[in-house]
Amino acid sequence: MTAAPRSVTNAIWRMMPAAGAAADGLVEATGMPLALAMVLAGRGVTKQTVSAWLDPKISTLMQDPSILTDMDRTAERLAQAVRGGEKIGIFGDYDVDGACSAAVLHDVLTPLGCDVSIHIPDRFNEGYGPNLPALLKLKESGCSLIVTVDCGITAHGPIEAAVEAGVEVIIIDHHIAGPDLPKALAVVNPNRLEDDGSYRYLAAAGVCFLVMVALLRLLRNTGHFAETPEPNLMKSLDLVALATVCDVVPMEELNRAYIRVGLDVMARRQREGLAALADVSRLTSVPDVQALGFMLGPRINAGGRIGNSNLGVSLLTTRDPVEAARMAAELDALNTRRKSIEQDVTQAAIAQLEGRGKSAVMMAADDGWNQGVIGISAGRVKDHFGHPAAVISVSTTAEGTRIGKASARSIAPFRLGAAVIAAQQHGLLIAGGGHDMAAGFTIDMDKLPEFQDFMNQRAIADFGTDGPAVERQVDAPLSAGAADIALLNWMDKAGPFGSGFPEPRFMLSNARISGLRTMGAESAHMAMRISDGSGQVDAVLFRSKGTALGAALMEAQDGRPVHLLGRLNRNRYQGREKVQFMIEDMQDASP
Repeated sequence: MTAAPRSVTNAIWRMMPAAGAAADGLVEATGMPLALAMVLAGRGVTKQTVSAWLDPKISTLMQDPSILTDMDRTAERLAQAVRGGEKIGIFGDYDVDGACSAAVLHDVLTPLGCDVSIHIPDRFNEGYGPNLPALLKLKESGCSLIVTVDCGITAHGPIEAAVEAGVEVIIIDHHIAGPDLPKALAVVNPNRLEDDGSYRYLAAAGVCFLVMVALLRLLRNTGHFAETPEPNLMKSLDLVALATVCDVVPMEELNRAYIRVGLDVMARRQREGLAALADVSRLTSVPDVQALGFMLGPRINAGGRIGNSNLGVSLLTTRDPVEAARMAAELDALNTRRKSIEQDVTQAAIAQLEGRGKSAVMMAADDGWNQGVIGISAGRVKDHFGHPAAVISVSTTAEGTRIGKASARSIAPFRLGAAVIAAQQHGLLIAGGGHDMAAGFTIDMDKLPEFQDFMNQRAIADFGTDGPAVERQVDAPLSAGAADIALLNWMDKAGPFGSGFPEPRFMLSNARISGLRTMGAESAHMAMRISDGSGQVDAVLFRSKGTALGAALMEAQDGRPVHLLGRLNRNRYQGREKVQFMIEDMQDASP
């Protein structure tokens, strides 16, 4: 790649090498636009593999679930529960992946005759992960088996105590596992150290789907369905797709097929809860990845962030359309309130950090910050400073100890989850865990300075003393005239896009800006027209107010040529579709 000059946002643009013959081969094989062919060729898709890429199939991409450690033991114990009509407790996380994982198990186990009781912990009163009082309550309600989903891999104490109290526990998780595992009956986690990483990229709901595949296969092979109808597991792929998008796991291999099929399932509106949620979200078209990530997912999360943590999974499992409509409306209202709270916390965190100067990992802390929004705020702080960031909500115990509960977000190549686990092993944290790019932890605030130093050293070792380089990859050049609906339709076929396979970033060269206007509450955003001689395209810049990029676009109205970097979006309004260029950065193109 060759480096371009610094941009308005002080970033280096790196153009992918010319795809040349490889891109021409994709155009010849499929008829796709050259701009998209250049993107796919640059990411390794060839003329020979493009057909399978455009049509990912679960049957082709799914390996035998039994390759995962403890999978067969888990399937056998669940089959035993089905045959014996046992009551099963499910303990899930309070985010979208946790709710969807619990609902996937509910979808299958309930029609198999099991009485299923789901518990989602209250973020504020119980905290993250399994806790002993909740596990014992499930046992006391008659659950002889408890399955934790999207959590449990670091809950050694509560799970060991529950097992000693006489209840069997199975852990289904996907978070990074340490060398020591909780003493459960079985632990299914593709990120166990002894597994080969074949399914390392799955969200927890994707792992739960594999467990259900293994369970139904076992029951089928032992004649269980000779007189009993077999549940249609494919109907649960709407849940798996939603979780996969919202948990920001890599868009690799089986995940791509999960999302493709799951979106088709969701489009049929057969799940009352998701249909009602789409309605309150004012989703008037067939759902896509953007709708899952920015419309449906945040509303399901809102219950766990600032309201009733069980609301999301209750919505996903109800079959009563009236109840679904009521719960969807409640989640919609909670999401509106969540946005306001998150904005206040983010502004306070940024203001707190502005005067300190940058450290390798930025950490803001204060009393009373809402724990339900600190994850979103951490992402905003990370974007603002261009550094990994943690936002910590502090409270004081009855004994006077100040305890911080935090959420953190990272920038590659800093592997945040591994660093947090290492810090816990060094005795710096009360609890912690997560993924490479996102993690959470609980800390005695007296140890914060030592923890800050530890994380700074880990981050510097990964990205150097100068901090993470701000680089923006340019996937392909694009003319304004070629930014049309046909290109978007082909991009839909080439997706889904997300973590590990981001939406293509295009460069409009020697473009001119006209008709710029502000829009939104407090004129926070900008809209304009972009032309380059080949045609015109609408463009927008969100959160432009007070930014260097917003000011530069204002100045560029004088007609000077500029290079623009951004992504394409489908804008639907009053039954019409138009292409929007979502501006991310700008360079002056004047000689």
